[in-house]
Amino acid sequence: MTVQELLKRARSALGKKIRYRLGAGGIDPAAPSPASRDGACDCSGFVCWCLGISRKTDHPLYVHFNGGWINTDAIVHDLGQPTGFFRRLETPKVGCLILFPSKRPRRPYGHIGIVTEVKNGKATKVIHCSAGNYRRYGDAVRETPPTVFQVPDTIFAWFVGIEEA
Repeated sequence: MTVQELLKRARSALGKKIRYRLGAGGIDPAAPSPASRDGACDCSGFVCWCLGISRKTDHPLYVHFNGGWINTDAIVHDLGQPTGFFRRLETPKVGCLILFPSKRPRRPYGHIGIVTEVKNGKATKVIHCSAGNYRRYGDAVRETPPTVFQVPDTIFAWFVGIEEA
């Protein structure tokens, strides 16, 4: 998959009125939408679908970490391993993932999205699926400035299945 194919796939979910529900969506990468049958998705389900992978995997790293589920914290865990799907980036580039891990109890869930624009070495637009988007706009998938990701522990990651330019 190229970066342009990734962005096209991600943007194809815009305007679909996807509802946000934690743990939903992203199971069938061949589906026409990241949402579950009832129209719901969460951030990691959205990103997995965009990447063309299922959020449920039999990869031993993920099975050992959390029963085979690819979610934000599992991706953070993957970044420190030699056999995973993702590698850490020091600076953002279009097509990379932007994420932050959970920090209990203050932040019980992490968040993840896809960088769609970079200017002067900084991510300036991100496409992501969130409860906040759903509450504000009635659609969980939006392309926005990366405001929600501006926390001290923001991480950039690259999926090994994306061709690098």
